[in-house]
Amino acid sequence: MRILPVLAIVICAVASPRSNCSMAEEQRAPQKTRRILYNCDGCSCMFYKKDVYTPSEITQDDLRAITDELKQPESQVDTFLLCVNAQVLFYPSKVGTMIGSVMSADDRKGLPAHVQQWIVNLEGFHASGVDPYAVILAEAKKRGLETLISYRMNDAHGNNFLLSAFHHEHPEYRLNGGLEFGQEPVRDYTFRIIEEIAQRYDCDGIELDFNRFPTYFSGGESEERIATINSLVERIRTMIEGESKRRNRRLVLAARVPTSYQQCQEIGLDPVAWANEGWIDFLTVSEFLFVRYDLPVKPWTEKVQPVPVYASIECTEGSKLEQCLTAEKYRRASRHLWSDGADGIYLFNFFTTREWHDQSFEPPFEVLEELGSLKTLELREGSG
Repeated sequence: MRILPVLAIVICAVASPRSNCSMAEEQRAPQKTRRILYNCDGCSCMFYKKDVYTPSEITQDDLRAITDELKQPESQVDTFLLCVNAQVLFYPSKVGTMIGSVMSADDRKGLPAHVQQWIVNLEGFHASGVDPYAVILAEAKKRGLETLISYRMNDAHGNNFLLSAFHHEHPEYRLNGGLEFGQEPVRDYTFRIIEEIAQRYDCDGIELDFNRFPTYFSGGESEERIATINSLVERIRTMIEGESKRRNRRLVLAARVPTSYQQCQEIGLDPVAWANEGWIDFLTVSEFLFVRYDLPVKPWTEKVQPVPVYASIECTEGSKLEQCLTAEKYRRASRHLWSDGADGIYLFNFFTTREWHDQSFEPPFEVLEELGSLKTLELREGSG
């Protein structure tokens, strides 16, 4: 693990007289140990649960059980990230569109059974005055987890039930199944939703997930794209600072981005600048959808000195059931990431072995006691 600048403000002041450096350092959160970061997409937990793989009613007890399985006695999960959008939102929004809210009754009847149950469960919770995601976050906090809302910056699944009213009403802003960030109204719409989320949920911060899906522009030069997204990230950081003051506690802002810096720059992302400017508090680097056992972490840790760099393990090697990661495959991926300098391990879609209907099975929760350090991985190998 890298040694990060705990006394960054002092170090910066001694090393450089530049005022912008000290300002950026003053914005940084105290360094926190995050061994395993666990991302929950907020979807299948609303219609499937442990050992129940048919669409079912979900209760508040079921919601609380989500973090129970993450906090085993020796669990190394420190941070819980909960997603509340997939272009549409999973709560009644004043800015965006709640899933199912713009669909006719006939359209709903044509949806897969699990999606119908998902919408029914969400509507039932909210009709009774319960936000299910607030329940999950509260239980995670009770269990000692750092909690972040993960926001998918440009989800482009394209399913009709995942398309927002904004997407329907503005064909001129569309980019495949997502939105064109070269358009200022798109960026403003995105900002206002993130602001709404930050004000709505009692969380410890927000993650900007730029890797689900990593497409933002249909044209323009890289420099122009980067300047455009930089402006949005800075605006979000400023909003987060304001919300921190309102709550009288510091909220963090994080980002999840594609594997290489070159790829990031090509699509308009500059995480190095975000870190250096003090706009983000940690960075996660990821492959898209499928695991990469040689994910390069060191090039990032050399470029992104001010903040921790976490590395993501995707849940599968491909689109077939037999390619879902086993415990040993998680260990294999984790060993490389630690050896290449990761500050922690990020698990994406870990729970999705529950989404194969009659072929579903439980994910290997035992690895949550092992992946959080090379030492515990080696101990496991020694005992095996």
